[in-house]
Amino acid sequence: MTFDKLTSALNQGGQHLGDLIWWTLAEARIDRSTLEKIWAGAQLAPEHLPDPPTAEKALKAAVREAAVGQPDRLIRLGKEDEAEIVFAVVRETKHADGSVTYQQETRIVLDRKAESVSSDIAAHDLAGVITTRFGELRSTHTPDDVRRAMMKTLDACAAVTLRDHGGVYWVPAPYAELVRRLQTAIEKIGSSRVYLLPVHASADANRTLGDAAKLAIEDELAALKTEVEGFMASPPDRPSTLVRRLDAFEALKMKAALYRDVLQVRVQDLEKTLEDLTGSVEHLLNEKVAA
Repeated sequence: MTFDKLTSALNQGGQHLGDLIWWTLAEARIDRSTLEKIWAGAQLAPEHLPDPPTAEKALKAAVREAAVGQPDRLIRLGKEDEAEIVFAVVRETKHADGSVTYQQETRIVLDRKAESVSSDIAAHDLAGVITTRFGELRSTHTPDDVRRAMMKTLDACAAVTLRDHGGVYWVPAPYAELVRRLQTAIEKIGSSRVYLLPVHASADANRTLGDAAKLAIEDELAALKTEVEGFMASPPDRPSTLVRRLDAFEALKMKAALYRDVLQVRVQDLEKTLEDLTGSVEHLLNEKVAA
């Protein structure tokens, strides 16, 4: 059955509960200015865009790419401080007696202030590859950046993962318009495709999605509880860390309310647990203010 036929068949159900979403990112490298235009054109929140490319990120991405397919050479971080980042290209030689020796071939240096990359052997092949890729990546977002922007948007849509390792998500119906704007934006990046499969009310759909939503809330609540217990044992240095947790509690409360309305999902002791966690975090904040 084709995707269109499957969509048509599933559209015959009852009330629209939401959409299943999955995607493929193909040829998804994109420069910052183009991504910003696409994002704005789809009326997506700018705060969900990835951070702008930096010289540091560009160099490290270039190094990762250059290291692929180099069985006898390693690229190792040798130094990273406020002034520079230094990677060393090292040749690894294995000998008949089982011993291994290493010989450094060149150093690749990022001058943080000048945002320039250089090598102590200008004609070195890997250094040349890294320098070229650095120039290309300096103003370019990678597919991983695009994926992270998608995940930020889906998180804002109260999405629930339907697989242990992600890849397929359910977005509740109140965010149907937003997720379609996301689809429009992503499909303008390279040859990427975003698939939306509407899910309508039925006994099986309500039960399956309800179970998934309940599990997602319980997992998120457990993670927050563990984190706050760690804060109580060793308070973070920055008050902003605690403030962000208060925001996370409120976001989880809103997500739970949404799932309760759409799928009649209820998580036992959610309100009480969030209230206790909020009290603990506020206590830590008050202690920092008084210190």
